[in-house]
Amino acid sequence: MGEALAVASLLLFSANVLVVPLASARLAQAPGFALALVANVVGATVLLGAQALLADLPNRVDWSALGLFALGGLLTSFLGRRTFFRSITTIGPTRAATLQTTNPAFAALGGWLLLGQALPPRAVLAGAVVLCGLVLVTRPPGGGTARASWLLPGTGLALLGAAAYGLGNVTRGAAVGIWAEPVVGSLVGAAAGLLAFLLVTGDRRGLLTAVRRAGPVGRRFWVLSGLLTIGAQTCLTAATQTVPVAVAVVVSAAVPLVVLPVGLLLGRETRLRPAALAGVVLVGVGVGALVLG
Repeated sequence: MGEALAVASLLLFSANVLVVPLASARLAQAPGFALALVANVVGATVLLGAQALLADLPNRVDWSALGLFALGGLLTSFLGRRTFFRSITTIGPTRAATLQTTNPAFAALGGWLLLGQALPPRAVLAGAVVLCGLVLVTRPPGGGTARASWLLPGTGLALLGAAAYGLGNVTRGAAVGIWAEPVVGSLVGAAAGLLAFLLVTGDRRGLLTAVRRAGPVGRRFWVLSGLLTIGAQTCLTAATQTVPVAVAVVVSAAVPLVVLPVGLLLGRETRLRPAALAGVVLVGVGVGALVLG
């Protein structure tokens, strides 16, 4: 079940990657991001309502787990996404995405140090294969220029975002180990991320005006993005109940395995460089070894 939930998280995250460019073309990222965060909260609330209808709501509250879920939301929904978006404007989207592939490495290190989740050699090897594949897929042509640019200040920002994502997922894994309520945890984390965003955003009225003036299609795409991400995060958190955090994160991070073939079918990717094609194969092999192993 844990592996299946991690794959579901991968599919939802991949769908979000395909939706965000459509949304950004119709509504700028800042107001769109705010709208997606609101959709995160609404989507998690709906999931909790569905849980109440199909099963039972939790009959107790574990406050330590609740705090960890809130911290996980701050690290992923707020700090991770915010720093990643900012790094895109400083070092470019491809380089930022390449550095973002270190997210599973931070999750593995955090899971080992904080949760004592030492991975067997086979899982470590499979995870390393996935990371190598992700780097090959996302790095731009002419690697020398890209490597030099990673020394710019945006490099630290991108790595901070990757670390925030990785450690945020470790925090959520710790919380669900204490209190097995991933849906409640998603709601708490989404609310914490939205609250933090509103507190640090100076021009809240301007964001609201931009959302109101945007076309309905743009708003719907950003709402869909928020629903996809909260669904993906809930599946990822639930997966960590039965599989190590690092394994779940590596599987969910293998987005190019889905996005690139779909991009080819939709005409967004006209061709794949040999290195990128090799990367897709490596990602597939590594993910398959993790899921089937």
